[in-house]
Amino acid sequence: MRRLSLFATLAIMLACALTGCGGGSSNNVSPANAASVYINGGDAPLPSVLAFNVTLTSMKLDGTTELLTAPTTVDFARLLGLRTLLGFNTVPAGTYKSITIAMTNPSISFLDLTTTPPSASNLTGTFKDAGGNSVPSTTVTVALTQPLTVAASGLAGLHMDFRLRDSIATDATGQVTGVINPVIKVKPVASGDPDADVNDLRGGLVSVNAGANSFILQRIGGHNITINVNSSTQFSGTTTLATLPNPSIIEVDGDVQADGSILASSVEVVSTDKAFVSGRIVAVTPTTGPVQTVTLLVGEELPDVTGVPVGTVTTIDVSAVTNYSIRLIDNWFTSFVFNNTTLVPGQRIALGGTIDATTSKFVPARIVLRRQGVVGDLVLNTVTINNNNAGSFQVQNNNMLGYVLGAPLAIQTANSTRFNGIAGLSGIQSGGNMKLATFGLMLKDPVSGNPTMYAHRVILLQ
Repeated sequence: MRRLSLFATLAIMLACALTGCGGGSSNNVSPANAASVYINGGDAPLPSVLAFNVTLTSMKLDGTTELLTAPTTVDFARLLGLRTLLGFNTVPAGTYKSITIAMTNPSISFLDLTTTPPSASNLTGTFKDAGGNSVPSTTVTVALTQPLTVAASGLAGLHMDFRLRDSIATDATGQVTGVINPVIKVKPVASGDPDADVNDLRGGLVSVNAGANSFILQRIGGHNITINVNSSTQFSGTTTLATLPNPSIIEVDGDVQADGSILASSVEVVSTDKAFVSGRIVAVTPTTGPVQTVTLLVGEELPDVTGVPVGTVTTIDVSAVTNYSIRLIDNWFTSFVFNNTTLVPGQRIALGGTIDATTSKFVPARIVLRRQGVVGDLVLNTVTINNNNAGSFQVQNNNMLGYVLGAPLAIQTANSTRFNGIAGLSGIQSGGNMKLATFGLMLKDPVSGNPTMYAHRVILLQ
């Protein structure tokens, strides 16, 4: 099965928009000349940035043809190795050479290394206008890496890479200042390209239509999207379309279709309860034996959980949790490699649970290990090649993960690991100093007890 990587069905005249029904902008395209274009987004991160939220208010091809049907707020900092859907619309068939992006209300959560211990800090970001004044909104025009040509009744895609490490200003000590100069790369993608799919789509189940092999997912913000399934769709555990529990919070990977729906490659039930919290583990207590509490840097939550604000560090009691799983590897083997004794700092986890009616506190019932990305400098002379691309190397992250681990991170690769921009392990071994982004699952090494990344993808950062 091809890996997916990161939403109400759209009729050709956009009766419903991908990002929500009943609102937004339509291009009023003649059906005879109508084509469909979607855009997904990713990130080239700045390691100290924990969250970067910005509201995209408009994305226009050649400055005139709108791709967004409603403003959408995105946390680009969590999209290393992930791709979320930003927009979808019908456009006139033709060739397009640029995209004009309007954005507002940026906010930054970052690791402040000047405190002891380091802490999560928040800034209201600003842009600079032509006169050098700080402003909350900006508009940038980006030339496409190559022209996008889309035929009538066709489907075309764009991938937007918000390069945070080049966009967010830092001072002489490396601290984030809050000033943002957007550096964005946008390229056309075709079906089957590494950046063409969506693998970061979550929401609450609204309804199931078994006869149509589909269900409706409501994203954060209330926008609905149709998810189609087929015989190749992988469901978590023993779940099927007919047995999707309601209520539940679901994560989907898949490919955008010409009508604006998603054809799912995988469907993961994250929680059958009514609350969801996700983030990276900063610390566990105790450090050996069954873990009683996890200290989490909160990256996402649904709904807004009292006392667990996004972008801050919080401690959650997990002593009563017995349901552990690994995303898309939910079988008998899971319990041996991921459980209450193998939670370690650095892991990205999702906790499903409920909100206590009396205390309003979040009560976890399930923990799912999630895929994540890590950026670091290659530690020279650490590459080991066992068989072609099966082997290992180490990277040093000099910000949050480096602080949490207190050591370089070991990366394990396999012959199925995908390498972008570099010729596999041999290229890393002979390439000298380099900065690498690795995407995969973080597990506890059974021998050393240290976190180890099992890589699905390794990217050379230019």
